[in-house]
Amino acid sequence: MIFIGQIVVNNPDRQATNFNTFNLLTGEKVSFGVERSTPSASDEELNSRYVKGEIRIVTEQARYPLAGILQMLRETITDETGCTTPRYKMDPEYQRRHRWSDVRKSLLIESFLLNVPVPPVFLYERDLARFEVMDGRQRLQALSDFYEDKFELVGLKYWPDLGGRKYSTLPSKVRDGIDRRYISSIILLQETASSEAQAATLKKLVFERLNSGGVKLSGQETRNAIYSGPLNDLCLTLSENTSFRRLWGIPQDPSAQFSTTDDTEEVIEDVIDEATTIGMSMYQSMEDVELILRFFAYRQLEDYKAGLNKIAHFLDIFLERGNQFPPSILTQFRIMFEGAVSFLWSALGSDAFTILDSGKRRATKIVYDPIMYATNHPQTVPHHAALITHKNLLREELQKMYRVHSGLFSGRKTNFPDSQLRNKHVVEAFAAAIARIPKS
Repeated sequence: MIFIGQIVVNNPDRQATNFNTFNLLTGEKVSFGVERSTPSASDEELNSRYVKGEIRIVTEQARYPLAGILQMLRETITDETGCTTPRYKMDPEYQRRHRWSDVRKSLLIESFLLNVPVPPVFLYERDLARFEVMDGRQRLQALSDFYEDKFELVGLKYWPDLGGRKYSTLPSKVRDGIDRRYISSIILLQETASSEAQAATLKKLVFERLNSGGVKLSGQETRNAIYSGPLNDLCLTLSENTSFRRLWGIPQDPSAQFSTTDDTEEVIEDVIDEATTIGMSMYQSMEDVELILRFFAYRQLEDYKAGLNKIAHFLDIFLERGNQFPPSILTQFRIMFEGAVSFLWSALGSDAFTILDSGKRRATKIVYDPIMYATNHPQTVPHHAALITHKNLLREELQKMYRVHSGLFSGRKTNFPDSQLRNKHVVEAFAAAIARIPKS
């Protein structure tokens, strides 16, 4: 038996949970509660609940003339403290990272020219007469860009002769015809929810139902829309980390690599490898942001007995409550994450999240979780510099561990005990590498 600090190596009888407990920061602890089955209710109880309107969305409808869209989106409100905010909040990170191409924007304008019915936008009244766009931001942005002459019409199917024209250069009658059109909206009023928690729940419900057709939103896209806040902002910022993007094959400037057209993603570069293609897909679905949230939440996975089988629910709870963390915790989170990915890039390079088998070079979450966990383990952090210097030892120990426990890293082992065992074996591999480092 070898002791490295408080890490025990080569002791098969040691319980896995000893390797899965961090000293959490003050105020970091999140209570995930116990999931309970929904009890059945009688018809009388159900009728009473419906009459009381326990869960009922309060809405109103409005119509906005297209000619006034630009002014509407530019409108601001100054509160009692002198702070000025937009009346209509259109956060560029609110929904998808996909951006409409000029073709798709042009086809929207053509729809108004043809008087084709356009779906309404959905707004949420976050405060009295202050709104945020829940669904339809791309449509509103396209209209705003059009009236600001930011793009030329292109790819029109029924009005191809208007190709190359901007709003200001359209024939007068055509321009007047567009100006007299309207876009409808459905507004979820503030009276819908009695508390911020209920508002978040109902917004999530509506947002998911609105996006149940067409291209399905990823879990993180929905989280980003519903649980905005400081922790979510931190995850978005850290997703731009250079080492992190390298480790997952995400281009350093995703917008320069790909452009989104109507229905497909066209690769700008002539040759692009599979890893970068996968990485770009992760970026567009915000899976990269979810991975960062996952790293922070995973520190407390021991208290969530459903394990990775219900990871979406786990991350929902953690993000919702993590947005209330004090700034000091978020500062420590940033230091943890940046230190971990910097170390891994230096020690293992682009193989860090693979099982270090020459035949299987794709980064996977089943490796990412325990590797990031072990990297940030309090008994590993002090040895980062030495492990980088002797990175061949770390690689050898990890390869040995993956061979012995290959079944645990197949991707099908998602139960709670499996995740704990992966943590244990990876931490042991790090400890074994540390034990082999020559003493100076």
